[in-house]
Amino acid sequence: MIHTEKPSEDNMAASATTPTSTEVRFNKDAADDNAVEVRVVSDRKQSGSSSDSRRGRRCCPKLFDRASGSWWNPKFDSSLIEKEFKRSSLPQIRRRFRYALCYIILACIVWMIYLAVLVGTSSSSEGCQNWWGYFVGLGALIILCILLILFTRTKFYQKLVFKTHFVLACVLAGLVLATFAYNPQCTAQSMSVVATFAVCVETILMMYTVIPLPFLPTVVLMSLFSVAYETLYFCRYNLEPARLGEMVTTKIFLHICVHLMGIHIFFMQQVRSRSTFMKIGQALVARKQHQNEKELKMTAICHLMPAVVAEELLSKEENDPMVPRGVHRPFRPFYMNRMENVSILFADIAGFTRMSANKEADRLVFLLNNLFGRFDLLCAKTRCEKICTLGDCYYCVSGCPKEQEDHAICCVEMGLSMVESIKEFCEEMHENVNMRVGIHTGTVLCGVMGSRRFKFDVWSGDVNIANKMEASGEPGKVHVSEKTAQFLGDKYVMKENRSNQTPMLLGARMKTYFIEGVKDAKKDSDSEANQSADSPEDGSPQNGASSKPLLAKTGTPEHTEEESKPPPEEVAEKNKEDDSGPNLESQVNGKAIPKTGLKYRKVHAESNSIERGAGVWNKHQYMRLDSDEVPSKGPENGGPSPTPSLLDIIQDQHYQESNALKNGSNPGGGRDSDAQFVESVQTAVQTEGKEAYFYKPPVGNLLLAFNENSTEDLFRAQFNPNANSNSRNDPHQTGRHPSETISTNRYNTVFDVIIGCAVYVLIAIGCFLVFEKEVYWTILFLITLVLQVLVLLVTLRDAFFAQHPMLSKYKLSFFHLWYPRHIIGAVILGLPALAVFINSSCSTETGVRVNQFYLFIIVVALLHFCNFIQLNSWMKTVLAVLCAVVMWAVLFVSIKQCPESGSTNGVSTTGSPMTTPVSGANPSMGETMTVELAVVLILLLILVWFLNREFEISFRLNYYGGVKAAKDKEEMQVEKKEAETLLGHIIPSFVTEQMGHSGKYSQNHKTVAVVFASVINFNDFFEETYKGGKECIRFLHELISDFDSLLDEKRFQDVEKIKTIGSTYMAACGLHPKTSSDEESNKDLLTMMDFAIEMMDKLQMFNDEGLRFTQGAFKFILRIGYNHGELTSGVIGTTKKLYDIWGDTVNVASRMDSTGVANHIQVREDTMKILHPYYEFKFSGVKKVRGKGDMITFHLIKKRKVALDHDNTEYPPKDDS
Repeated sequence: MIHTEKPSEDNMAASATTPTSTEVRFNKDAADDNAVEVRVVSDRKQSGSSSDSRRGRRCCPKLFDRASGSWWNPKFDSSLIEKEFKRSSLPQIRRRFRYALCYIILACIVWMIYLAVLVGTSSSSEGCQNWWGYFVGLGALIILCILLILFTRTKFYQKLVFKTHFVLACVLAGLVLATFAYNPQCTAQSMSVVATFAVCVETILMMYTVIPLPFLPTVVLMSLFSVAYETLYFCRYNLEPARLGEMVTTKIFLHICVHLMGIHIFFMQQVRSRSTFMKIGQALVARKQHQNEKELKMTAICHLMPAVVAEELLSKEENDPMVPRGVHRPFRPFYMNRMENVSILFADIAGFTRMSANKEADRLVFLLNNLFGRFDLLCAKTRCEKICTLGDCYYCVSGCPKEQEDHAICCVEMGLSMVESIKEFCEEMHENVNMRVGIHTGTVLCGVMGSRRFKFDVWSGDVNIANKMEASGEPGKVHVSEKTAQFLGDKYVMKENRSNQTPMLLGARMKTYFIEGVKDAKKDSDSEANQSADSPEDGSPQNGASSKPLLAKTGTPEHTEEESKPPPEEVAEKNKEDDSGPNLESQVNGKAIPKTGLKYRKVHAESNSIERGAGVWNKHQYMRLDSDEVPSKGPENGGPSPTPSLLDIIQDQHYQESNALKNGSNPGGGRDSDAQFVESVQTAVQTEGKEAYFYKPPVGNLLLAFNENSTEDLFRAQFNPNANSNSRNDPHQTGRHPSETISTNRYNTVFDVIIGCAVYVLIAIGCFLVFEKEVYWTILFLITLVLQVLVLLVTLRDAFFAQHPMLSKYKLSFFHLWYPRHIIGAVILGLPALAVFINSSCSTETGVRVNQFYLFIIVVALLHFCNFIQLNSWMKTVLAVLCAVVMWAVLFVSIKQCPESGSTNGVSTTGSPMTTPVSGANPSMGETMTVELAVVLILLLILVWFLNREFEISFRLNYYGGVKAAKDKEEMQVEKKEAETLLGHIIPSFVTEQMGHSGKYSQNHKTVAVVFASVINFNDFFEETYKGGKECIRFLHELISDFDSLLDEKRFQDVEKIKTIGSTYMAACGLHPKTSSDEESNKDLLTMMDFAIEMMDKLQMFNDEGLRFTQGAFKFILRIGYNHGELTSGVIGTTKKLYDIWGDTVNVASRMDSTGVANHIQVREDTMKILHPYYEFKFSGVKKVRGKGDMITFHLIKKRKVALDHDNTEYPPKDDS
């Protein structure tokens, strides 16, 4: 769509004469799906003549997008775009110019051969003298053309392109005039008047088409050339004085015909080439935006899962498209792999409950984000893969999804760094917490679970052991299993754990160890005594004690010392920072985070964009780690390529949208958009070359049909009003689309028909003036004139009156189809030639003026086949060849049948139409001149074929540019929707909107309903010995996906899935921003309870259908805990941001699940009292809840058909009965 600065029609029209800028961007508020806009931004205030412009805009479409409004000199309103257009169109101009030079060389050689043959068959000494004169001129022209071809290969041609064309134009015009003036009063040894006339009109047409100059110089130069030629013609030859006026009029008409065709072709070429450039440029801008959206999509999915998994996920989606609705599919797409030798780390914040007490939401989320942000950076440093956060628990793995030999070392280094990092956190935030870290190594299943808010996760019994390792550990220590210790070798000092709690959790036979420190740490620390605590070489805390991480000393195994060494300017910057104090803080996404060996770089205020990959990411705050300071996890080491953080993406997207809106009213914003447009074009040209876009479309070399049949079918169907085409080239859209231009098919057709009618009428008038006025010719003229007028009226109706109430019902669709359209075009193209054929009989009046005009009109009639550039070039060329053959045959027969009749008044009246004015005639001259006419026609047909071919290439390139723009726009929209969907799977849309403004999100909620739904017997179903447990996980994936499908229902649109924890499903309702009221709060509670009931029903259906192979021997059992109350929601993390909820309400909901009963929904008493009017409950007992003591609970029985009155509510009895 075209989006203008002001929505009114008048203002849109007024912008026609106002310099504007164009930008392609997303409009998320658009009502339709095609929310990609070409935004037109004004560069200066509207002038007082805007009203005149508005009146003009209502009558005619614009020349092309961003036209300056000058019909006589078409150009863009932006100097930047105009300059880039000239640079980009140069290869096509150079190619056509070279072809024109080759044609001139060919014509010169042919005329030299022809004249040499004539001289060889002539005994006249005067003929030999004439032969040398012609040869000198033609030879000089050949040399000049060869030199110009060589000159076009130099860099000077681009600077002197128009001067070069002007020199050639002057030389051609001068040579033609010199040849005509040099032509003696002889009949056999020189070029005839008809031959020089043919060369004259060929020169005029080439100057308008393939040797382009600016419009006014071309018109002036060629008009002077025509006047000079005809002046020389009428002054040199003494024609019949009685008919001189008729002859002058007819010659003027013929020149007007040639100039009309040339001006029409010149003008349409200028308009179409600029329209093509704008379409292709917009396509390239859209492609760049499409690439940015693709990068955003990959970045978003990499915030969910590793790049290896993301690539597999996307490749399977492309190779295995979704099955259409209604087609049964036994399983949804499932992505799960079994990995061995994977180390799993669980870390829990000891003292978090005490720290979070009485803290506001913003403060709590800030603390968690600060702490978990440090851990995310440590994950990147230690090459671990973050899985998720579970409340105050941090969960990551190493050796998955890509194998790593040092997986155990990476996890231990991660654990030791976390212990050191939380100490710094406590010092700076004045808190008193610690880390309890547990690590175990084993086999896992890794992949994606569910279809909504999915994330990369791991499952296995070894994962449960790692969790228990953390629970049985001690604060401030890293607790590792015996199997993990086997992979550590002798790098660490380990102490066996002899706690009485360990056997109860893990089994009496399992040995566990605490990491005490690094062996030989003192020796290594002496060698590193001069290194700073935040040295860029290793990026970890100083290794001054044995309990410090080994990573500070050894670095990462896959990065050598030379690779990790920073540039000298960064070392100087680091030393400068070190001098400012040891506690200097940096910024991460707008939040203060102290340095923990990992450095940040602030973006300078004067530059708000940073190159990242193929796209430019705008920044207005801070960017994350430099790639040389923290090794990004690329494909070679099991992680994504260096990409912006998720917050960068959200803020960048918001920044682009707000900046685009700001530029809409900012006069300086247009030039920035023009620069972005030009940059997109230049980038594409540097990558793929100018020839890939502005040289030639992907068509065959012979027939010029598109290489892809589908594109060719669309190209042929573009004229059909019944075709469902969304292309801007569709000539039968309802009304005039704001983006339609003169080059649009229906307007182009109008000009083609007008030029065709004008040429035919002028030639017909000339025929009436020169030839005898025969009755049959008069009748034929009237019939063909009516036909042309009807065709003109139809084209005018389609172009300007398509919405007229009286005319809109007459579609005339048949005449717009491909073949009928070509048949009508062929008839109109052939009418001038038909006029020549009808008047070519050997009448009693066969003087020189009659026969010369007959041959003049043949030349002009054949050139008319270059008109109608929208028609197939081969059809026009074949018609031209047929007409030329017929005309030559008629001439040849007339020469044989019409005898010579002597001379009258010094003018020969022989039957030979090529006879020049002499007092006598050579009987063999007629046969000689038929050979010359054959040469003239052959050269003329070659020019017609060449011009038609170039015009069709240009027309197809214009269409292909529109197709590419529409295709890239569609792909960009698809990528945008996919990116938005993926972002929605990570963070809800209402959260991303606020993060785009403030860069953070945290919110206190007064009343939110929370459910925990656990498949309590999944562990009984899970069997690792059968295909590694993968097929068992598949069934859980299907069940979770069934639960996710409920979120698509409109009644559950306010329900947010939070996460899945193993076989537990967590969701909440009431998190969306809304006006607080008791009614709305109750509505959220009711919606959440209905969702829980539907989950029970979904489970029953799954047991009946998904587990029918068990024949009822096994069924999944669901247990749901429900609670409501106050809680805090927020987004935490740095490299992998996650949306989560915290609070006592969440804890109690979890306890309602863990203390519940199978196949029941358990709630506490306060929740029951609110929901009792709508649902039936029964007393389930008093349950002991950790941290809460005894709690009265109830089980849901069913939903009431009719709600009870709140004033007359009787609660269920609190007894075991």
